[in-house]
Amino acid sequence: MNIKRINKKKLILILISLPVTFFLLNLIFPLPRMKSFSTEIYAKDGTLLTAYLTREDKWRMFTTLDEITPELKKAIIEKEDSWFYWHPGVNPVSLVRAFISNVTSGKRVSGASTITMQLSRLLEPKPRTYLNKIAEVFRALQLELYYSKDEILEMYLSLLPYGGNIEGVKAASYIYFKRPPGKLSLAQSVMLSVIPNNPNGLRIDKKVEHAISERNFRLKKFIDEKVFNKDELKNALDETLKPNRYKIPTIAPHFCNYILQNNNQQKVNTTLDLSIQTKAEDLLWNYVQRAYGRGVTNGAVLIIDNKTMSVAAYCGSADFYNISASGQVDGVRAIRSPGSTLKPFLYSQAFNSGKYTPKMKLLDVPTDFSGYQPENYNYKFNGEVTMSFALGNSLNVPAARLLQDVGLKDFISLLEKGGFTQITKDENKLGISLILGGCGVTLEQLAKLYTVFSHKGKLYPLNYLKNKNENISNGLSFFDEATTYMVSEILSNLKRPDLPKDFISSSKLPRIGWKTGTSYGKRDAWAVGYNPNYTIGVWMGNFDGKGSPYLSGAEMAVPLLFDLFNTIDYDNKGNWFIKPDDLLKRKVCAETGLLPTKYCKNLADDYFIEKVSHNNFCSLNEEVFVNEKHTIEYCPDCLPSKGYVKAVYPHYQPELEMWFKENNVDYIKHPPHNPNCEMRFTDKGPVIISPSKNYEYLVEKNTNEEILLRAAPDAAVRKHYWYINNKFYRSSSPGENIFFRPSEEKYKITCLDDKGRDESIKIHVKYY
Repeated sequence: MNIKRINKKKLILILISLPVTFFLLNLIFPLPRMKSFSTEIYAKDGTLLTAYLTREDKWRMFTTLDEITPELKKAIIEKEDSWFYWHPGVNPVSLVRAFISNVTSGKRVSGASTITMQLSRLLEPKPRTYLNKIAEVFRALQLELYYSKDEILEMYLSLLPYGGNIEGVKAASYIYFKRPPGKLSLAQSVMLSVIPNNPNGLRIDKKVEHAISERNFRLKKFIDEKVFNKDELKNALDETLKPNRYKIPTIAPHFCNYILQNNNQQKVNTTLDLSIQTKAEDLLWNYVQRAYGRGVTNGAVLIIDNKTMSVAAYCGSADFYNISASGQVDGVRAIRSPGSTLKPFLYSQAFNSGKYTPKMKLLDVPTDFSGYQPENYNYKFNGEVTMSFALGNSLNVPAARLLQDVGLKDFISLLEKGGFTQITKDENKLGISLILGGCGVTLEQLAKLYTVFSHKGKLYPLNYLKNKNENISNGLSFFDEATTYMVSEILSNLKRPDLPKDFISSSKLPRIGWKTGTSYGKRDAWAVGYNPNYTIGVWMGNFDGKGSPYLSGAEMAVPLLFDLFNTIDYDNKGNWFIKPDDLLKRKVCAETGLLPTKYCKNLADDYFIEKVSHNNFCSLNEEVFVNEKHTIEYCPDCLPSKGYVKAVYPHYQPELEMWFKENNVDYIKHPPHNPNCEMRFTDKGPVIISPSKNYEYLVEKNTNEEILLRAAPDAAVRKHYWYINNKFYRSSSPGENIFFRPSEEKYKITCLDDKGRDESIKIHVKYY
């Protein structure tokens, strides 16, 4: 038998068995799982906003090679493993040399660990024994099998120990030098290369002298080895270092907390514009400091870049760390009463339907909506106003009447479509008061929906993450472009009560549309403004819900809104929306806003949407027969054979005419109808204003509580007759307030006028 042939066979078997054994062991002992890393959140420009501790309470931030300086990479490789990019995870020459040195000296002189082997030890820390060294070799080969050299180096840089709970060069760079690892000096880079050899013994925050000594030793070695430029290394020797441990940045904490809760990424690049965020924070903080004396302790701001629907600034409170003012409450996401800020969407819905145009009139008279009697902000009424005036002046009764006409359910559906989640939850509890703030919304929801006015009536998702959905497309349609243009023209009008007194001094303020809101009890002050560039939402108030007499949208929120626009969009008056081609103008009757007839003498210009807006003609003025002195009016049945003329008189709604009378408003009245006429009138009769139809009245037992009876009459009516449960109760003059004391549970109330016309309603009385 040939011994050489046998040895050759054994050698072949060994060579074959080694890789087979390795792959079997690889299946049996897979690589350990990578350790968890801190979540890092970055601004749009790459600035670290904040990071969070890992589950093990470690500052361990994953580091990529493009985040570090070339000097840091070179220093670590030259110090730890100069052949890193050439060996397969294990350096055989170093292993043999280390083994001989350790055996001949009788102690551990060198470990000969490559960067890959050190990484395996960082992933699976074990006592340093020869058996564990073999395991490290196996793990190193595994790592090289699955990862590239750069990936291995990145993992290594991310796990290096730097004392205490600091791991990885990025965390060490922020905590020891207060800067990202891509902005380190040569001396700092070399320092980070030496600390891992004795992480707790070379901590900069505790043992700075030892750390400097080791750094300088390494710098001198690099001089000898000509690793870096000699002059740069000598300058690095003179660089001073003070014992410091800085905190990880905490910029925009409310924003970062929201990102953390809604993303599972390790590194999150956001849309936050640090320049705009800083300005917004400063303005909000200073503004709230001035408002403290008025009983207002907090505020919130959200700024949206309309071009990309990106969140540019997010201030959840004026001071996150102000415990007394509940600064850690996030005002951007807190559910609050919106006051009048929902009105623009209702008017948009009305214009969009085609039933209304801006110059059409709405009643602004005291009105009872099933027991709910809204008042205007100044406690005054105007009788009748245009829609544009009602919206621009934020009148409450016209808005409530408009909601009743548009339909509460349809308006709720619109808000639900816009993402108002609390309104969806409370849908069955909401009534007419919804339009005046009787619901719950967040600043984020409100500001987001206002962006429809900057996007031609379409709503797009709000974008928090950089490079995600920044090309706006496939928006959700809400209104026609013509509708949003009309509303924007109204909301940008400067003749309105919520314009700050010092507006003239703000001469460079860009043109914006804006709306204010004040919640019941003056607990919330709102202002939302927009132009083609930005949408800004402002909330001012107290997180404990305490009200203040100064908490109104106009007085407390608008000045800050204007400051914000003046700061981030200064002197941008030329940038405004382009009027769409299908939005045209026409002449309308100034008295009603409807298309004029030959009787309409006062005309005005009004917008209308082509093929959408109504073509209804004015019916306010009517031609009637009167005697020559205009003291008696005739109908066709009682028209005399002579002694009469034709005349034009306005026919006002009964509620408006009653308001005219009660407020001594001079208006043109119809002459009394011919007293000798016996015809029975068949047109619309009295309108019962109180009680409210189908309303449940709560009455305390054994009291003298009474219910008001009141009706609005036709101009020719002189008497009303009241019936309760089909029994005559009493007569009254038109518009007179009379009362009755209830004693039963169900009532039918009827009002009959002296022309034979009537209206009936039913109510329910509950006693307690």
